Amino acid sequence: MDHSAALRRTEQAIVRLCHEGLDSHTLRVEVLRRLRTVVPVDAAFCATVDPATLLFTGSMVEEIPEHATPAFLANEFLQDKFVALARAAQPVQSLYAATRGEPEGSQRYREILVPIGFGDELRAALRIGNVTWGVMCLHRDLAGSGFTSAEAAFLARIAPQCALGLRTALLIDEATTNSSPDGP
Repeated sequence: MDHSAALRRTEQAIVRLCHEGLDSHTLRVEVLRRLRTVVPVDAAFCATVDPATLLFTGSMVEEIPEHATPAFLANEFLQDKFVALARAAQPVQSLYAATRGEPEGSQRYREILVPIGFGDELRAALRIGNVTWGVMCLHRDLAGSGFTSAEAAFLARIAPQCALGLRTALLIDEATTNSSPDGP
């Protein structure tokens, strides 16, 4: 099978999903399912964020041990990892690329990823322009290969579409949820 054709088909499928008006959870599940067909992933985290604060407003986790969650959250919020990525010129980065192939220099790698058997991670701020609507972190097993620059480039191409889909989902959720009976 032609890999570039598979990438094109997957990208088109993800773009369609992002324009279907799905709820944010379903959108994230389906995007990850399709993404995994061209970018092998052993575990994943994907969250919606408040665009003003970048605090998580909803998250989904696949294949990440539950006992690791407090360490991931402490590292995230004390180190502002996604905040830095959301403000970066390139909102997609792999750990191995960021550390120039020496991940042992990363506290996150040594203290969180290695103990649970993870190696490289590919992180993305899902943004439209300078506004971030979600974040994604894809993981590979420690024994596996790192993410390639082509895989990072693919994620960078679909990230704005994912952001558009999340923004739409959140706006639809807000418009259809009657949280205040006295509201307009």
